[in-house]
Amino acid sequence: MAMRAFDPAALERYRQFLAGLLEELENEIIPTLSDGDLKKAPAFGTAPGAAENATVEYADFHATTWRNLQYLRGTLHGLIAGLQTAIDTGGTADQQTATDMTRMAEGDDLYA
Repeated sequence: MAMRAFDPAALERYRQFLAGLLEELENEIIPTLSDGDLKKAPAFGTAPGAAENATVEYADFHATTWRNLQYLRGTLHGLIAGLQTAIDTGGTADQQTATDMTRMAEGDDLYA
């Protein structure tokens, strides 16, 4: 398997950046959907059919958002673990980790 070398200090800065994003996701964003203001659908008014249609759309939005946040959470955990492994080995990373880090740094979606 091909290996790639990175600057361990740069890896640590990126790991800290991702850890900050993960902390915000787990401590602020996910709780809003699981226990906070977005846990339940808002009142959608009294127009005929408004509540029924909007409730279904909100449920779909909530489920999709929850699923995407869990994918993001898993991706961040994986990238942080890969970065930590690379840091622990003096900056070397396997090719898949190197490719994933490069794609994420460029803003690509790992699931695309």
